[in-house]
Amino acid sequence: RFAPHQLRHAHAVELLHEGIPLPLIQRQHGHAYLSTTGTYLEGISSEEIIGAMHGRKAPMMHASTGLEL
Repeated sequence: RFAPHQLRHAHAVELLHEGIPLPLIQRQHGHAYLSTTGTYLEGISSEEIIGAMHGRKAPMMHASTGLEL
């Protein structure tokens, strides 16, 4: 059996492995402080984090974002 917090933690770690920026995970998980979300980095090597970030494609902005050119 898994506790809900364990599932949240596992999900956050998976997002980190996929290269999702920590502030986005913070927002998704509803943490007030980035340091709380940062605890998910424990046990993940710097090389893994850097590798995940380099493997990501740049985010695409949709035309409906409301930006004026």
